[in-house]
Amino acid sequence: MTRQELGALLNTLLEAERAGAKLLAAYLNELPLSSKLHAALREVQRDEARNCAVLIHFLLEADVAPSTATGDFYRKGLLVDGWPERLDFLNRGQAWVARHIAAALPLIPSLAAKYALQAMHESHLVNIRACEGMLSVLAMPAQAALPSSPRL
Repeated sequence: MTRQELGALLNTLLEAERAGAKLLAAYLNELPLSSKLHAALREVQRDEARNCAVLIHFLLEADVAPSTATGDFYRKGLLVDGWPERLDFLNRGQAWVARHIAAALPLIPSLAAKYALQAMHESHLVNIRACEGMLSVLAMPAQAALPSSPRL
């Protein structure tokens, strides 16, 4: 993988992670701080923000300017109504990033970047499982008191 190809990959991932972090921040603003859903989504949002910092680090290390764009995932996610639908949407985004990282891992020239991307891949898989768990909890009758999600 050339430096330009690595930069394009890292910037694509950065835009996706930034979109996820911003979308989760918007979703979190609708939830009570004391809710279990808020606590779980906050952890996913922190992963997304941390991943942005990691990607920027490796872009700068490769002497490639980090993108300032935000992926379309953010805009599309703002239109999703309902917590189950939102969690499903988040999981599709997490899976998209995980697939892109998995496909690129064998081609990453830097060992440090490869390890960081492998950890990022694994965190996305963990976050997918966490969202699946939240979906299960939402399906329980006791969760009917969760706030509805107005169109943003």
